[in-house]
Amino acid sequence: MAKKTLKADLSISSIRNLQKELEKYRNSLTYKARLLAEKLSERGVEIARVQIADLDAIFTGELIQSLHSEYKASMPYGAIFAVVTDSKHCAFVEFGTGQRGEDKPYPYPLPEGVSWDYNVGKTIRQNATTGRYYWFYPGQDGKWHYTEGMPSRPFMYLTSMELIREVPKIAKEVFGK
Repeated sequence: MAKKTLKADLSISSIRNLQKELEKYRNSLTYKARLLAEKLSERGVEIARVQIADLDAIFTGELIQSLHSEYKASMPYGAIFAVVTDSKHCAFVEFGTGQRGEDKPYPYPLPEGVSWDYNVGKTIRQNATTGRYYWFYPGQDGKWHYTEGMPSRPFMYLTSMELIREVPKIAKEVFGK
């Protein structure tokens, strides 16, 4: 960010003018902090879409299409924006499910407050010969499909790591103006 210099002499009018300039500067920082949060979330959506494709996690296209940037809340000197999906199966993609998820589990520390277990649920069965877990589910085609689940495809974790690396560049773009 460019260096900001404010000058004043010791007169009352000069001090009042300095107060106005400081308030204007503070407001510009608040605006830029909000803009930074918004730009980071928009960039996060782009990165997440690439991660989903790179991790071969496109099944119906619903997950990748539902990703969007969303304003969440105002803060005293900024705002909160988030990368959001309306997909009900995004956690299954991120953390994996069933036997395949257990074979290739989520490789990173779980986020605070999140617990994840594989091979749990009322419809899961265990093959008596192989010991592997499986279940059947109704497809959109009206048929029943067999699955052992899916491996973890941590697209949001990888998105967050890449976005962290990009913060300095995006901050310079926003605050350098």
